[in-house]
Amino acid sequence: MKHVGPDGPTHVGPFKVAGVLGQGGMGRVLLCAGPDGRLVAVKQVLAHFADDEGFRARFRREVAASRKVSGAYTAAVMDADPDAPTPWLASVFVAGPSLGAVVKADGVLDEDAVHRLAAGLASALAEIHRAGLIHRDLKPDNVLLTEDGVRVIDLGIARVTEGEAEAEGDTGLTRTGWVIGSPSFMSPEQAESKPLTPASDVFSLGSMLVMAFTGSSPFTGASTLRTLYDVVHSTPDLSAVPVGLRGIVERCLAKDPAARPTPAELLELLGPVAPAGRQWPAAVDRMLADQRTAIDRLLSGGPGTVSVPPTPTPVPAAAPGPELRSAPAPVPVADAAVDRVAAATATEPSHTLPRSRSRTVALVAAGVLVATGVGVGAYALDGVAGGVAPAAYADVPACPKVTRNIALTGRDAKEDFHSTTESQAHTMCSWFDPMTGGRIGQVRWDVKRGRDDVGNAKLQQTAFAADAAEGRRASNLGFGDGAYWKSGDTDQTCVLNVRSGNLVVSASVHHPGACEQKAKEVAKAALAAVPATSG
Repeated sequence: MKHVGPDGPTHVGPFKVAGVLGQGGMGRVLLCAGPDGRLVAVKQVLAHFADDEGFRARFRREVAASRKVSGAYTAAVMDADPDAPTPWLASVFVAGPSLGAVVKADGVLDEDAVHRLAAGLASALAEIHRAGLIHRDLKPDNVLLTEDGVRVIDLGIARVTEGEAEAEGDTGLTRTGWVIGSPSFMSPEQAESKPLTPASDVFSLGSMLVMAFTGSSPFTGASTLRTLYDVVHSTPDLSAVPVGLRGIVERCLAKDPAARPTPAELLELLGPVAPAGRQWPAAVDRMLADQRTAIDRLLSGGPGTVSVPPTPTPVPAAAPGPELRSAPAPVPVADAAVDRVAAATATEPSHTLPRSRSRTVALVAAGVLVATGVGVGAYALDGVAGGVAPAAYADVPACPKVTRNIALTGRDAKEDFHSTTESQAHTMCSWFDPMTGGRIGQVRWDVKRGRDDVGNAKLQQTAFAADAAEGRRASNLGFGDGAYWKSGDTDQTCVLNVRSGNLVVSASVHHPGACEQKAKEVAKAALAAVPATSG
């Protein structure tokens, strides 16, 4: 939670600005007060996104979607102006940390708390689906644990159901957007870009219940491609889920959408939840108290954690340059995406941040600061001088074609993965030792698309810079725009990640002796296997 700074806005519409709750690569959320003194969370879009009519149209859809749903299980909309020079959406401020923040700060929940969570989520989804919507991004950071139960926030990528779409003339605008959900909590049909039904949200609910018991999604893998593959094909390990809830979670995680319970059926399976004066573990009360203290300090003019820039201004488009060099000092950035309204104020533990949280911070830092040209703790990588058009790739072939010239033996298609959408294309191919059955190589290709060549490359560069912050720079390769080494599973496994324009290749090789040299050879061949359309 931060002050807006002396040059920041004093009002947004009728609301007086008190501070900033969160800030991300697409906008920020302001803490404001209405004329009656009620606290309001105002989502404000970055100005250069406001100039994009497609993005503005999607924001109008978010406003319309948010207004459809009752505030009993969400954050009720108070006002909005999607046509303002800087579009904004004002919702009732909901006090409470996110499920993700609670688990990170205090550990997993007990069975009673998860039972209450499951019932609250089912009730929220019943209301969202009753309004003719599919949330599409149900994840721990979008679920708030409040004094009166569960609230589901962020309908930014929600879509109307098929019947509602026909009735309202929905154009499917989000299909061309590059934000389609969170891989660890997607449904199989969402991971494969198939048509969605409300059952997709029920699958996400099931993944969140496992996360509440274990600390992570049952499908989280070492990479996005691995995660998507597991969502579609793997049977999750539910051994940590208590017997009383395991069967329910298993039904929610059915690969076939028709086999999953509806929210109403889920409530019947869960049975009644005992009323309680205290809804959640004591850690939630502590986090709520810390949040109130921070708000009181901000409203009274006390010191904030850090000042932030004034209202965002447009950033001129430019071809992606080299990846960012390490900054002399870290730059404070919001903990997560802009829509984590209440969770942004939660107090974190004083110990070293967990690896998953560190990557979240790195990703948001890269997303915000790449756009503004400010350095963060990533690496300066080779190639792409300013003004040179980036290499551009339209697609990634499937494994039979893309692996022809990669010098590894033991090709086996059992874990092959190939997926394409309008905004991205993925391929993953593996090699196995015929004697031991162990994996000796895996190559992944990831193409960002859906924009112009520069826009696609900038998207890829942002994510790559964030990932590079956790790796070791790879210099003087002679190919690609930048590269870094990532830790392998063993001392004899090397993982090299290389970016060229809007394409990233990840080569993982188990090769005792000359592991890094072999990984370089594989990465170079893998990059050459994808035809560039320009650059």
